[in-house]
Amino acid sequence: MVLKLQQSHHHQSVAVKGNEQMGTKRGYTFIQSNRDWLPKLILLWVMVMGFISTWIYKKMDADNNVRREEVLSSMCDQRARMLQDQFSVSVNHVHALALLVATFHYYKNPSAIDQETFAEYTARAAFERPLLSGVAYAERVVHSGREKFEKQHGWTIKAMQREPSRLRDEYAPLIFSQETISYIESLDMMSGEVNTLLFMVIRLYI
Repeated sequence: MVLKLQQSHHHQSVAVKGNEQMGTKRGYTFIQSNRDWLPKLILLWVMVMGFISTWIYKKMDADNNVRREEVLSSMCDQRARMLQDQFSVSVNHVHALALLVATFHYYKNPSAIDQETFAEYTARAAFERPLLSGVAYAERVVHSGREKFEKQHGWTIKAMQREPSRLRDEYAPLIFSQETISYIESLDMMSGEVNTLLFMVIRLYI
């Protein structure tokens, strides 16, 4: 009985080994028969995977660009609204400042405002109104009153090159300015050359 079991087991082992050898031989035969096609199939697979990967990358990058544009647009809108609000406040402040100068300088004789008072007032408001980082006041002076005006202030109306402003019917010399731009005092705003200065000028014509 034992001998028969051993013989049966031996036959089964031989059969399994035979099947394995046949399978290996078939696989090897398949590879041998399709050996010329394998590189092409591998290359095709690499190309397909590369195409799919590139498409996925471009799709994700396009989505990211859209999101970045939306965020940037939102930030620009917020910044524009903030600057618009600041500008509106600054314009209102300029109007109030022009009224102040007109009331206490133009209509007062002698003037109740000097350079120190003007500079102190504008410096105090600079933090609340950052757009007013350089404010100056230019007074209208007709040619017939130029000599008297220059004697009153102790300086000559000048052009941008710091030379006396050429003769014209009227002038707009800067008489008051914020402390940070005090060097522009006496410059004629109507000389046509002061436009490059980055500051806001209050010109009052009455």
